[in-house]
Amino acid sequence: MDLIQAVVLGLMQGITEWLPISSQGNTIITAIKVFGIPAETAFSYSVFLHLGTVIAAGIYFRKEIKEIIELKEKNLLKFMVIAVLSTAITGIPIYLFLEQLSVSSFYLSVLIGLMLIVTGILQLKKKQEKKAEENSRNAFFLGLGQGFSVLPGISRSGTTTSVLLFEGFSPEKAFKLSFLLSVPSVFLAEVLFGLKEGISFEPNLILSILIAFVSGYLSIKYLLGLAKKINFTYFCIGLGIFYIIISFL
Repeated sequence: MDLIQAVVLGLMQGITEWLPISSQGNTIITAIKVFGIPAETAFSYSVFLHLGTVIAAGIYFRKEIKEIIELKEKNLLKFMVIAVLSTAITGIPIYLFLEQLSVSSFYLSVLIGLMLIVTGILQLKKKQEKKAEENSRNAFFLGLGQGFSVLPGISRSGTTTSVLLFEGFSPEKAFKLSFLLSVPSVFLAEVLFGLKEGISFEPNLILSILIAFVSGYLSIKYLLGLAKKINFTYFCIGLGIFYIIISFL
């Protein structure tokens, strides 16, 4: 990773993380198509760049996280634990399956395009809002949904907020729960991935993670507000079709 790649990929991760358009998918496509980075390396970069945005989310939601840790929100703590554990039910098998595949840049780009279309469709229909509360049932389904975001192109935030909206949560609460859940989930994923692949941070990768953190922290409030107001269904579908087309170029 050179300096320009570090800046561009860090900014892309920091900004797209808060929108339901798959930051990982967009970062991988940029790495492959713009910078000619091999598919496997691009995937590794996209995973490690989440370190920056998970730290940004942790700082932004520090008050809520502190209340959970201090057991002031016992019901929310139980909700988060169940959701994180159930994420493993779908996430680990999908990751192990992908690991066995020797995917070229072409097939990875097509996969991301297809999954972005799926992400768009998931946001198309939402159940009518009701007074939903955190419980074991919707925590379990939330975790199952989050596990599918292991697939590049499937937006973690888009999937989890769609599950919560379908369960009857308000958009504001759905987004808040989605990103609160991202802190322990992404952190654990980073630790496991780092231990498995071996943590070797080159200077420019560290810089890129730092850029993702700074840009992510500065943009999180505005972009989360934007994501609550705008439906990204057709944007995701259009972007997915575009990525499939450029895969052949």
